Amino acid sequence: MVLNSILVAFVLYMALLGETFSTRAEKINVAAGKSVFLQCRSKTDQSTPNRIVWKHNGRLLVRKMKHQVFKGERSVTYILKDEETFSLELPKAESGQYVCDVDGKQVATYDIEVWTVTGSKSGYLLQGDTLKLSVSPVKDATIEWFEPYNTKVTGNEPRWKRHMGSLQILNLTVQDNGIWKCHISHPDYNINLSYNVKVLGFSNPLDEFHFATINSSILLSCPLNIDLQEKRDQEIPKVQSWKWLKNNILMTGPYINNNSSFSLSNVHSGDAGQYQCRLGFKHGTLSKTINLIFVNVSAIPPVLKSKEDSVTLCGHITPLHIISPLTELCWVYVNNSTSEPKCGSPVSEHRFCHIATTEGLWRCDFKVNNDVKISIDYILGKFQEKLSNETTLENTFSLIKIASGIGAMLLLLILVGVCVPTCKRIKQKQQQAKRMAQIKQHLLAKRTCQCQRDLPNDYYHT
Repeated sequence: MVLNSILVAFVLYMALLGETFSTRAEKINVAAGKSVFLQCRSKTDQSTPNRIVWKHNGRLLVRKMKHQVFKGERSVTYILKDEETFSLELPKAESGQYVCDVDGKQVATYDIEVWTVTGSKSGYLLQGDTLKLSVSPVKDATIEWFEPYNTKVTGNEPRWKRHMGSLQILNLTVQDNGIWKCHISHPDYNINLSYNVKVLGFSNPLDEFHFATINSSILLSCPLNIDLQEKRDQEIPKVQSWKWLKNNILMTGPYINNNSSFSLSNVHSGDAGQYQCRLGFKHGTLSKTINLIFVNVSAIPPVLKSKEDSVTLCGHITPLHIISPLTELCWVYVNNSTSEPKCGSPVSEHRFCHIATTEGLWRCDFKVNNDVKISIDYILGKFQEKLSNETTLENTFSLIKIASGIGAMLLLLILVGVCVPTCKRIKQKQQQAKRMAQIKQHLLAKRTCQCQRDLPNDYYHT
């Protein structure tokens, strides 16, 4: 009897334990925005329940009674996938506990944890801003971050700081623009999250160098990495001001302000300096510096006067305060490929000079960190004797041209002086002949009339 009681108690305990395990909550970890499928009844269950209820955190989500479905007071988006099993699909799952009751008996329970990445600032950020990305919830899991080019963040980078479930990105650059990824590893689950970081900045480096020489033309521009006229993206901030400054002084002109670029023609030493492009937005300012360095050459004297004479070739740089300490000027004799360049630093005197004794083509190279930025050619003239002969010959040709021009003018005047009187005399003779013909005709007509008056009457004489 005692043994039977023990067996009955054991069976009841096992049945109760089995029911407990059957309704034990299933944990689901999912990334924000991902869908989740929740099943209530098994497909093998052929019974016809009278009442099926889904609840979310204890509040009614959806209910089925007598083949009719009623929505609850919760606003969770769901899709009833199968009315027989009464399974739900959550297109964008929300965190919490989901419970399914069949005829008052709890048959399915799900604990959903939704993982998200949030930013300390939303929308477009300006170049130079700071952004903090945070993962939620923070649990005992391994979190790895990857930048837009799939490079793993190790924590040794100067601008990227990791701390628990967060990542701080200092001094944002246009290279940070794009999709950042977060991989969460756990023995029970793996989650992949992403966050779109939007950075508005300049396409070119913030501190840029341009090089120009005398009478050249150069374009100064500060293009952005994003088209501000893109109408499909409503989050792009509007530019409130766009200014250009030279050496911290505001520039004026119809083609300068409110433009991302402007050109300088016939460049001279006065154009050298620091140019700044500034864009003003509602929440900050973007600023970029363009350093314009002017390079020129000179020769004293300009030509060689004799075989024993020399010429001092100099390369000049303006301005000096913005050039790198690794800058150097080099003079190269181009006519001889085996000659070595003569180089020196222009930092102390704004120039570097070389004494040349050979005529021909010389080249001045402006180098920064051993990289040639601009080159200027200078032709060193021939000896003075040759130059004198060429000058005399050139002057002779000039005198011949002048004499030819004067002779042509004199010939023209002579022709005019001869032709004009001749034409006048011919015209006068023509007029005189015309008058004589008229007089003859008049006399002939008068004589004819007189003869007719003197004619005798034949009848009278008869």
